[in-house]
Amino acid sequence: MTTAAPPKTKKVLYVSTSTTQGGAEKTLYTLATLLDPKQFQVAAVVSLKAKGVFAEKLEAAGHRVYTLGVQDRPRFRHLKDLAEIIAANKPDIVHAIMYQAIQLCRALKGLGYAQFPLVSAPRVHYRTRSGFSLFIDKTLKPYDTMLVTESEASRKYLLEELRYDSAKVSTIYNGVDIASWPVSKADRTRLRAQLRLNPEDVLVGAVGRLDVQKGHRYLIEAVAKLKAAQPVKLAIAGDGPLRRELESLARQLRVEEDVAFLGEVKDVPAWLSAFDVFALPSLWEGLPNAMLEAMAMGLPVVATNVDGVPEILQHDVDGLLCAPKDSQSLFVQLQDLVMDPELRSKLGASAKRAIKERFKLMDMISNYEKLYATLAAGQRALVP
Repeated sequence: MTTAAPPKTKKVLYVSTSTTQGGAEKTLYTLATLLDPKQFQVAAVVSLKAKGVFAEKLEAAGHRVYTLGVQDRPRFRHLKDLAEIIAANKPDIVHAIMYQAIQLCRALKGLGYAQFPLVSAPRVHYRTRSGFSLFIDKTLKPYDTMLVTESEASRKYLLEELRYDSAKVSTIYNGVDIASWPVSKADRTRLRAQLRLNPEDVLVGAVGRLDVQKGHRYLIEAVAKLKAAQPVKLAIAGDGPLRRELESLARQLRVEEDVAFLGEVKDVPAWLSAFDVFALPSLWEGLPNAMLEAMAMGLPVVATNVDGVPEILQHDVDGLLCAPKDSQSLFVQLQDLVMDPELRSKLGASAKRAIKERFKLMDMISNYEKLYATLAAGQRALVP
């Protein structure tokens, strides 16, 4: 009696616009390191731009990472370079993450350089894209095999505003591994001492790239209003093009001693342990990983009521919602949390339960594995 050979693992090649510290890049790293090795093999990871922190982590984990050296936007030579990488690695699935990576992979198929099942993950809808960018997207979107959005709000936008085919757009929520996000009293003590906080100071924290989308200027304005009534400090983890402008704003509002710009931090959980309140003042979001992680650690959250955010957070149950682009609305909700430790404890505990029940990391991994297996077998994916 002969024994059946074990099924062959399917090779997945990831193509990402960048591998810097961000939510989309974090999801890429999570998938590449946690896929079931009995079913899937990571053929390689391709970063269009220079290797960032997650490229370094992927290489440390034993994965091959290429960079195409894109400076501003991809050129024809980058198309040929990517075609050669795909030909050399022979993936069963290509998973493209973020706008430029997606369009490059779509163009490869459209121009006949290569044919492969393509999973596209833009990570946030295209509301702020230029008319030319949307024209490119409209021209190339037929070459997706499946597009994955991270929230129902993003899926709705693609279907209703950009006329995507509903059969080719699916939602897979981001997930968080609760067990890997414990609060560290040692980190809390060390980092709060680093900021020279007094025991009575409430530390509001934010994590995100310093650009227009993240709305940090409204958070700084809200904290300036809070200073008049309550000892409060603000720490912002992340870097980006608006750093100098935001530092200047803090000086203008005379809170430069109360706002710490941390730059990119490698140990986000340590800083989450140091925060008392987490703020997400974004103008638009898909399903923000930073907020999921903060809630997973039991932090009370104030967030703008945009896009996928209310799919995570119920107002006055798991956290507090406020209007975007409105420092007064943000101030009102922050004030409640800053001045009421019992409310912070109540909402933080509820936030942790919500993540544990609805945003499990292994649910996210399992849903991607099912999608990959279906597409690699040449079958049509079922859209939830």
